[in-house]
Amino acid sequence: MSPGAEVPAEASTGPEPEQRWVALIRGDDRPGTLTALSSVFSTRGVSFTSLATGGVDGDVGSIAVTFCATTRRARLLARTVERLSVVRSVVARPVEDPQVRAAGVVRMPDGVPFSPAAAADLEWSGDASAGRPVLVEGPFAQVGTVVEQARREGAVMTAVMVLGIDGVDH
Repeated sequence: MSPGAEVPAEASTGPEPEQRWVALIRGDDRPGTLTALSSVFSTRGVSFTSLATGGVDGDVGSIAVTFCATTRRARLLARTVERLSVVRSVVARPVEDPQVRAAGVVRMPDGVPFSPAAAADLEWSGDASAGRPVLVEGPFAQVGTVVEQARREGAVMTAVMVLGIDGVDH
C-alpha cells in the first residue's frame, strides 16, 4: 500500500465480520471527483451509510464517507480510491477507533429533558428541556450511542457528522 492510504491491519484469521468504517478522503475540487469515488464503492458492492463533503482549501476538498465492510474489503477500497487521479490521500478507520471524532445534534420535544449518558471523552452543551438543540462531540462510537439514546427517548431531530481523525491532517 502506498504511503497515503492508511487502514489498520487485519486482526483475526476466522471468517471476518463486517464493521462500520469512516474514510477521510482528500480530493481535487472538480467535477467528477464524487462520481469517481462513488463508482469505486458501487462496483465493489459497498453502499455509503453517509457521505459528506467538507471545506475546500485551494483546489483540494475533504470527503468523509461511512460504510460497512470487512477489514479486507476496507483496505481494498482505500487502495483503489487512492489510485484515482483525483484523490490526494485516504485514511480509513473503524468507527470504534477512539481517534475517529464526530459531532451530533439532538433536539428533543419541548419540556422533555435529555442528558447524554456519562462518557469519559464526550463533551456536550445545550438545554434539551427547552426544546433547544444539544450538541455532543467526541469519539464517533460514543456520539452515535448518545444519538441512539435520544432517538429512543423521543428526539424530534438528530444528526451525526464526522469531524475527522485525531492526528490526521484533513
